[in-house]
Amino acid sequence: MPRQEWSFLMPAEDHKQVKWFLAYCQSRLTVWGIILFMITVIGTAISSVGTHISAYFLPSFILSLLITAQVLSLFFRPKLEARRFLPPVINAGGHCLYQVVVHNTGRRIIRNLAVFEDCLPYGLYAALGHPEYRNTVDWLEPGKTATLTLALRTPRRGTYELLPLIAGSSFPSGIMRSMVRAGGRVRLIVYPRFIRQAGFQVRVKRQFQPGGISLSSKVGDSNEFSSTREYRQGDRLRDVHWASSARAGKLIVKEYVEEYFVRVGLFLDTELKRFEKHKCFEGRISLCAGIADMLCASDYIMDLFVSDEHQQHIQAGRGVAPFDRFLELLSAIEGDRDVRFDAAAARIKDFARELSMLILFLKDWDGRRAAFVQSLKELGVRTRVIIVRDRPTAVAVQEPDVTVYKTDELQSIT
Repeated sequence: MPRQEWSFLMPAEDHKQVKWFLAYCQSRLTVWGIILFMITVIGTAISSVGTHISAYFLPSFILSLLITAQVLSLFFRPKLEARRFLPPVINAGGHCLYQVVVHNTGRRIIRNLAVFEDCLPYGLYAALGHPEYRNTVDWLEPGKTATLTLALRTPRRGTYELLPLIAGSSFPSGIMRSMVRAGGRVRLIVYPRFIRQAGFQVRVKRQFQPGGISLSSKVGDSNEFSSTREYRQGDRLRDVHWASSARAGKLIVKEYVEEYFVRVGLFLDTELKRFEKHKCFEGRISLCAGIADMLCASDYIMDLFVSDEHQQHIQAGRGVAPFDRFLELLSAIEGDRDVRFDAAAARIKDFARELSMLILFLKDWDGRRAAFVQSLKELGVRTRVIIVRDRPTAVAVQEPDVTVYKTDELQSIT
């Protein structure tokens, strides 16, 4: 879950208590139930300033009606099972539509069934007004199933946990639902937005990789398979290709080569101070995701270095690892109060000889970051720096390989 951005003018739906109250009212009360509840609240507020007993008749009558509906709902609680089917890819800034399959496990017909999400975590919001939103079933016989469609707004990337679903039947009162929880907790990953820099090109040369792709991914043998040939004196027995040997009637061995290929590193500055606006921070992550997607399509190997306290490092591209792992790490980043660039430089040093280029997504251009980039250049790493910042940098940028973007400029990049 992303770190919550606090503000005096933050929307009401971002307050946990307000969000819980709205979710409870939407799942517990029908439209008529909400209308009656509001009439009760307004009527009580108006009548409280006077002493006339007759002013309390209407609020008291509606309140007794709601209490009666609450008692009746206890005798008509549905027995069912529910399961979500989430889409494989969910991106920030859009909507998440997914299916919910409901199965009636009881002996009675379920009437006027509605399914809702429980109180959603910060960063997710129920999209009740979406045109494809359909969360009700009028009639569900025993042993039958029904498929519903729920929708969420996903303005922020992150890794979330959805609570069990809430299902309820408004029969027989029509104003209050009998609620039960169905299904289990589900992990939901929202990938960051993809911002691709117009005209961005990586002009690099292929680097010699001792051991080829297999060694780069630290999995399997140290060389890359090329072809087969006849056995020669001194060849290792482990290299014999037994299937080809059986067909040819003589020993055939596998031949390996060491490869040259492009390997691009991406370094993400995760510094995020307390009470700092998240706009530039999210812009760095979105730009990193967009450029990484472009590099993956170019059949490059990518190394992602994250400047968090664990100095995380993963690879993707050319069959080394799925690109989804790359995006999952970007989705889970919450930001750090302080970044140790000396530890990051020591981590990158182990891969300096194999990297064709290192693209750095930095928060600012100051003394610490300039010294960090200079230390990488001394290791022989070719660098390109991208800074996402709305205010002027701490130190004037004079290096030709450093580019500064404002967040409003990123919106125009396609």
